[in-house]
Amino acid sequence: MKRRTLLISMIALLLFSSSAWAAEDDSTSRIRSYDSGSLIQSDGSLWLWGYNQSVPTRVEDKPNVVRTFSNIIQEGDLIFTLQDHSAWYVPRNNISESVKFIPLEGLQNIIDVRIMNDHVLALNAEGTVLSADRIENGGNFGPFQTLSGIDKITELDSYYEERPQYEERWLFLKKDGSVWKNTRSLQGFEPVPSLKDITAISKNLALKKDGTVWTWPKVFEKNATPSEALSASQIQALSDIKIIKTNGSSNLAIDRQGRLWFWGETVTGYSDSTTYHNEDNPVLLTGIKDVKDVFIVERSILTLSTGGNVYEASLEGEKLSSTVPFKLLAKNIQSIQAGLRHVIMQKTDGTLWGWGVNKHAQLGIGDYEFFYSTPVPVQKPILVLLKDTPVPLSNGVITRNGQAFIPLRSVFDKLGAEVTYDFNSKIAEINQSKTGANPVSLQINLKNGQTTMNGKVVKLTNPPFTVNGIGYLPLRLISETLGAKVDWIQKEDTIVITTKS
Repeated sequence: MKRRTLLISMIALLLFSSSAWAAEDDSTSRIRSYDSGSLIQSDGSLWLWGYNQSVPTRVEDKPNVVRTFSNIIQEGDLIFTLQDHSAWYVPRNNISESVKFIPLEGLQNIIDVRIMNDHVLALNAEGTVLSADRIENGGNFGPFQTLSGIDKITELDSYYEERPQYEERWLFLKKDGSVWKNTRSLQGFEPVPSLKDITAISKNLALKKDGTVWTWPKVFEKNATPSEALSASQIQALSDIKIIKTNGSSNLAIDRQGRLWFWGETVTGYSDSTTYHNEDNPVLLTGIKDVKDVFIVERSILTLSTGGNVYEASLEGEKLSSTVPFKLLAKNIQSIQAGLRHVIMQKTDGTLWGWGVNKHAQLGIGDYEFFYSTPVPVQKPILVLLKDTPVPLSNGVITRNGQAFIPLRSVFDKLGAEVTYDFNSKIAEINQSKTGANPVSLQINLKNGQTTMNGKVVKLTNPPFTVNGIGYLPLRLISETLGAKVDWIQKEDTIVITTKS
């Protein structure tokens, strides 16, 4: 009886209440860590967005998440570890599929994971590398085993060598500062000559302790053997460097003065007419200074300054001029996590903001607009509790114009109502009928907002909407006189629905 009373109260006030619950602005963040497609809150809960989840959505059955590793195979993929040291893989490569969690047996205390083609390599805190094969069409991996012949590793990376066919090449930075790569199919390993005292690697680039940058070939003659000894050469124009970044084609370096250097590919044209242009000699980009970090995303260079400003410059053109202009994108940014085609930024107030391609909801803002050229706020991760129990949501809470909207199916299902949705007509029906009680029937047309309750037309102050086929209704205050209420616990980013006892 209490369940039915709460249901009627929610429906009535969804329809008739004149004062809506509003999401308040809060500068206190509960986000412990984040990456380009997920975040971990201070309570260890994992929240995902992208593909079917257009906003941060809580993962209910995986508590105590410790760390995430994003973009494992392609943008959106994720591996995360739990407090019990177990590791899980989340493939996100099909917008029609729901989220899946695949256990990765044999992995503990991992600090890095890399996947290329059919192989996955994981690095643990002890410097041991473990490898597994990807099971074809299975979305899973074979058992992880210690990779023999290579140990005491601090960093992993990978790239392709052209011999003339493309071959995968794994790179290993050892604790002693030497760099090693595999020969063929991870059956053997050899050091890259001339590389000593290396502190960082990025594909076929290496940064030495003295601030010099070194490189070695990726393209070989037809008759070259995979095991031939290749000496690395110093890039003479670069010195006193502290950070190197590359996507394999375009390269960036930040020196200890905060200056930015570029060399490698720029691009012109689109689709079949795309042309890449290469500049071998590093160019000092004079339009930016005090650079703290830098990223190559889509066709842009994004820089984070020591003062917390983010600037963007285009990589389009036959050549990148030393005076290429940098446009201010955002202020008060403390960190950036980059995907392949977008970035997520965290401001000093703890809020997350996204920039770039949003085709598969990479920015977590509640829509699927293809691209955002200016930063937009990621929707806040908001927990919904019904009688102190988290409500599993197919998609997270969305706030629009200061109002909170919830997926209607998730809450009403928990209240024992029958919910149906016609994808063609975009009409949702919520029905509750019990012996000895008056039935409740709610019909909502999500095309035009027309709503009826028990056959009578009513007017909604805040119209419902759909996102990726999920219907959303505004969440209203539920009067205590009707037996229930909604509370917003601001410090915990939580909506609590309770009955009046």
